[in-house]
Amino acid sequence: MKKLVMLTSVLLLALAFTACSSQDDKVIKVGVSFYPFYSADSSKPDILDTIEQQVAEQGYSLEKIVFLNYAEANPALAHSEIDANLIQHELYMNIFNQRSNSNLEIVQPIYHATFALYSSVYNSLDDIEQGETVYIPNDGVNTARALMLLADAGLIELAEGVTFQATTADVSSNPKQLKFVEAPLTAAAGAYDEAGRRLAVMYPTFARSLNLQGDAERLYLETRDAISNAYAVSLAARSDNADDKKIAVLAEALASDAVKDYLANNYSWASTPAF
Repeated sequence: MKKLVMLTSVLLLALAFTACSSQDDKVIKVGVSFYPFYSADSSKPDILDTIEQQVAEQGYSLEKIVFLNYAEANPALAHSEIDANLIQHELYMNIFNQRSNSNLEIVQPIYHATFALYSSVYNSLDDIEQGETVYIPNDGVNTARALMLLADAGLIELAEGVTFQATTADVSSNPKQLKFVEAPLTAAAGAYDEAGRRLAVMYPTFARSLNLQGDAERLYLETRDAISNAYAVSLAARSDNADDKKIAVLAEALASDAVKDYLANNYSWASTPAF
């Protein structure tokens, strides 16, 4: 009798585990950190809210895993704590893969963020004073992007042939003797604000924290070309799950007209679709 009870318990546990695993297979855990993939204001739907019904029609549900520090979303993905994330472009991902020996890959580009030089003090590039301080990102890949923007604006020159790997050491000409202060992406807006909003290169999602939308305080916009196209904010997964059905469902929804419409209606000042 005891053996029968034990066998029944084992079978019930196995069935419960199978049911739980089956349910998990229908949940897509997506790492998010910033707007427009995550909105702290529940009255303002984000992109994942917009595609939730479309994903549900394919038999899946979305679970947003919010990372206040976006840099934590890649380790979570690499360790299979989430299924995918929406926090980066390919160049940032490649550096993470190299440094951590991980195998993340881009599944679907979503949008090009409008990267810009901001200032509330200067109305033109010519007005910038000698020795002015400019805040730029400090994470390597976005440091290079900021320096390329400043070079394209004609404020500096970079060593010949230097692009995605550029550092301040590669600045070959600096006529205005600009001083570069490197700050985390999440802190750049605050540092810019505290310094009197003189000069900073920022992503719109962080400028938004200062209520800077549209062309407010934008002094120079990054031009769209073959180099800047590599910075498209994208859906990333692991090489061992990138071909899974749930990732395919999510990627299809993120490349839908609904997302194009969302960007056009809610985020056109800060993005252009990348699909």
